[in-house]
Amino acid sequence: MEEKERTLVDHFQDYFQVLNADTPELRERAYSIRYDVYCREFGYEREEDCPGGMEQDDYDPHSLQCLIVHRPSGQGAGCLRVVSPPDDDEAWELPMERFCGHSLNHPELHPRLLPRHELAEVSRLAVHTQFRRRKGESESPIGIAIAESITEDQRRTFPLLGLALFCAGTSLMAGAGRQHAFVMMERRLARMLQSAGFPFVQVGEPMEYHGSRAAYHVTVQAVLDSMRPDIRELHDFVHSSLMQSQPLD
Repeated sequence: MEEKERTLVDHFQDYFQVLNADTPELRERAYSIRYDVYCREFGYEREEDCPGGMEQDDYDPHSLQCLIVHRPSGQGAGCLRVVSPPDDDEAWELPMERFCGHSLNHPELHPRLLPRHELAEVSRLAVHTQFRRRKGESESPIGIAIAESITEDQRRTFPLLGLALFCAGTSLMAGAGRQHAFVMMERRLARMLQSAGFPFVQVGEPMEYHGSRAAYHVTVQAVLDSMRPDIRELHDFVHSSLMQSQPLD
């Protein structure tokens, strides 16, 4: 019997572990990735405001979080969180409402026009520097040079990290019973996601927020209905991983 050709998602599973960051240890690993990316690499947050090399804020206790780990090295590769408003506090604001609320202008898809128990914000998506660098750039901002030991076969899977994190956001939203997803992002990222089957709708004017970004909205069901088959395969793997209670390899 002829062996089935392995897909890119098969290779992704070989090299990356997707975890529901539901313990203090796993969350700290996600905060560490955020520190390296948001503080040390891009300077979005001040290092002095992040003691212990961990970037975190008062929205994290209201969040479900995902951590992706590179199996061969044990390096944290990416993270993402889904922030949900508490059901008993109507005045509570999502990060985008708090910091970018003046830019929101959609007549029907403003967060305040939707049931609070059905919405959440996907934020703090970060892929570690080491998994976004060109071949040969082996020095990591935290002094761990793992790039030289990464094979071309592994490197082929790296562009899937960002998509895997958005798949994780879709899965975490569904698991929390939240249908309306909001995210602040660059328009070029929105276009890339739209082509992959994430039909985001722009709901705010572009503004300067860690670069030029705008607010976008999508429903979980719209994503599930629109995903390309290859992305749906990736989503199914990510969803299965997040729904399982699994130890860190």
